[in-house]
Amino acid sequence: MFDAAESQAEKTQRVLGELTELGLTLARDLHARALAAESAEEAQALGLAFHRISRSVRQSLALEARMQRDAKLAEREAWIAERQAEDRARQAHGARLRDHKGRVHVAMQRLIWTEAEGDEDEVEALEEDLSARLDEAALDEAFLEIPVEVLAARFTAEMNLAAGPASAADVRPDNHAAQNSS
Repeated sequence: MFDAAESQAEKTQRVLGELTELGLTLARDLHARALAAESAEEAQALGLAFHRISRSVRQSLALEARMQRDAKLAEREAWIAERQAEDRARQAHGARLRDHKGRVHVAMQRLIWTEAEGDEDEVEALEEDLSARLDEAALDEAFLEIPVEVLAARFTAEMNLAAGPASAADVRPDNHAAQNSS
């Protein structure tokens, strides 16, 4: 009777539509017959039947409307859930980027201080340069896959810093977390 690909909601909508049409046709017929009734008893019986059929038609229409509202609500909820999942993924990616950039920054901090020889303005300028380079490098989709040591060496060369970056032991995540908490 039903197409296998047709969803339950579609089947229900289709059946409700048919019932509404059949009920409306019957209500019209009962209405005409009640108006043409020859006795009060016959008119009363046809009027009661008309009332019941018209109530059924109204209920079918109300159920169709409710199903449409529910379907729209379900679509909206699915859309919202999708946006929320995208937001969580974006936030998680942003956190991974910040953490990776932070580890590179920690790896180069001593080098920057050594290069600036204690000059606060020079330290600030070098850190701003490093931050800009990190921001630009983070645009590369492979940024998170590049080891901290490789990035630190690259920035050391690009920034013409004399000494090498910190050792791998200085860029462990627990050192980065300890540095950020102080």
